[in-house]
Amino acid sequence: MAEVDEFSAYRSENVVSTEQRILYFIMGSLVSLVPVYLYHAIFYLSFEENMIVYGSVTLFSAIVLTFAYNNIYRMKKLKLSSAREHNVPKTGKVSGDKKKVAAAQKELQSVHTSNEAIAASVMYNNAVFLISFLVFSFIIFKNVGLVYNYITSVSLASGLTTFLSTGS
Repeated sequence: MAEVDEFSAYRSENVVSTEQRILYFIMGSLVSLVPVYLYHAIFYLSFEENMIVYGSVTLFSAIVLTFAYNNIYRMKKLKLSSAREHNVPKTGKVSGDKKKVAAAQKELQSVHTSNEAIAASVMYNNAVFLISFLVFSFIIFKNVGLVYNYITSVSLASGLTTFLSTGS
């Protein structure tokens, strides 16, 4: 019975809300638009002629980055929650108003921990994506045609970011 309770608590803690998914997708879309600006401003790759390429690669990258944001969020939240577990007093032998106050403190700490995990996830994944994109586009694939360079660099950068987010 205790195993079932632990499993259901683990599953409920790892459920991503719709608001978080939307936030992750918006953040993924914004960071995926940075390469569009760079290719348009630096390489003069026309936006009008390559709108389909820009749109499809940006959409793909945003979806893949959404998974990376979620992976890092779960790991960070788990680490932060376990590190802060002792900060809120236990409610075992406390009664009445003190129990309500302790429960409110625990809930508030959970919200703060979740917000910090989201911020850390967004910062980490954006940094990994942008650095890997710059390495791919300006160093590794610098002699490849611009459209293929864009497609390959953005796709590999988002894939690498998601791959790295699944590790420890």
